Amino acid sequence: MQEFNSTDGFVTKRGAHVRRNLLISALVCLVLGMAIGLLIGRFGTCPEQPELDVKDGVFLPGISEKIIQDGDPTISDEIINNIKSDNIRDYLRTLSEFPHLAGTDADYRQAKELHDFWKHEGLDEAYLTPYDVLLSYPNVTDDDMMNRIELLDDTDGIVYQSPLREAILHPTENKSDVVPPFNAYSAPGDVVSERLAYVNYGRLEDYRWLKNNTSVDVTGAIVIVRYGKIFRGDKVHLATLHGAIGIIIYSDPADYTLDGSTSRVYPEDWWLPPSGTQRGTIYRGLGDPLTPGYPATETSYRYTENSSEAQLPTIPAHPVGYGIGQNLLSAMAGEEVPADWRGALNITYRLGGLLNTTGWKIRMFISTKNAIRRTYNAFGIIRGAIEPDRYVLIGNHRDAWVFGAMDPSSGTAVMKEVSRVMGNLVQQGRWRPRRTVIFCSWGSEEYGLIGSNEWVEQYVKNLAARSVAYVNLDTAVIGNFSLRASGTPLMYQSIYHATRQVQCLPF
Repeated sequence: MQEFNSTDGFVTKRGAHVRRNLLISALVCLVLGMAIGLLIGRFGTCPEQPELDVKDGVFLPGISEKIIQDGDPTISDEIINNIKSDNIRDYLRTLSEFPHLAGTDADYRQAKELHDFWKHEGLDEAYLTPYDVLLSYPNVTDDDMMNRIELLDDTDGIVYQSPLREAILHPTENKSDVVPPFNAYSAPGDVVSERLAYVNYGRLEDYRWLKNNTSVDVTGAIVIVRYGKIFRGDKVHLATLHGAIGIIIYSDPADYTLDGSTSRVYPEDWWLPPSGTQRGTIYRGLGDPLTPGYPATETSYRYTENSSEAQLPTIPAHPVGYGIGQNLLSAMAGEEVPADWRGALNITYRLGGLLNTTGWKIRMFISTKNAIRRTYNAFGIIRGAIEPDRYVLIGNHRDAWVFGAMDPSSGTAVMKEVSRVMGNLVQQGRWRPRRTVIFCSWGSEEYGLIGSNEWVEQYVKNLAARSVAYVNLDTAVIGNFSLRASGTPLMYQSIYHATRQVQCLPF
């Protein structure tokens, strides 16, 4: 039997059968395709148009009234009227009763208590998300290893040593687990210098003025700067760039008391006392230092602490109150500072150089160490009725350097009460929000917005597509009865509208 030959065009009997079978197969496919097309056309469209709804003169074909209806204003009134100030006061008292530093057992207990509260008060879901992050802690168990600053004489005898702990000025402060003053992520070290240089606020323009107008060289020196104007982490970074081997940051009365006076301070008033010390992070990044850009889950890859990606400080840093600051500044020599560099201490502010007595030195002993600890975010969720996949987030961090009455617990207390009222309405079947409401309690915010950053890094695609708004309640109550709010321009009208609903009560 012959095969097909392209040159003579012959087709055998077997070849004719193949061609016929192909034609039949093509015809069957055509018929099936037409049938499927007819089915799609028949059932893919509505054979009968439903009666059109009309709202405000606009035809709304097949759209549920629930989707386009306005919110019930009576619900807003009910939520506002059911907020109990006594509850907020009780929550705040409990939240600020004990220290709850990030990464500690006390911090976890508060996270678990919030979780249980939200489950009890009728929210649909509550859960905790753990992250293993790099945090920082001073030595608190051995007095010989605790952070301190010393003035040494020419025989290395101690002329002055800073107190290891803050003074207890009120009985309510006498609690265990109060962490002594420290700057988180400070490099540990035992550094000594014959030069102590005063650099005002430690800004770039301060170093430039010092270089252009004096003979003071901060290379190899320990610098002392006052809190204010710029972030403390930037003060440490600039000191490092200019060659300092250590930095002391003190709070001057000019910036932290009423008109610079020290006569009306805590516990008689709310202004900073001489022993009051501002703890704080000096990490210049956001999120866990060892997992930048990625969530710090248990199996995450981590950079080393000394890598450039971690961006951790490389010189010792330590915060002190103006009581300690005065002892250090009054021992300094050198030219007097310009007028705008003077604080409110009753001393002559000098630029520094050598201390008053030949051979004297200043020593910084810093034992602060970094450690990977587990931190928790807590969430309470009320699912939306119409748009459950759209999120309105209400959040605040939970951790504090010590008691955290204003920052952050005043915000957490308010958030708890709002969630209680909303949860009870849902539990009673009387209301459900249009969109999903997520109450967020972030862990380890004080160290560099860590808990919130890790969560966003883990769920960034979902949040970018579905989040509608985020409202932060960090410090809900401070100072007087005025309101201060900040946010993106899209939130301006919402803030104005909300404040108009607040009733002003008589004093």
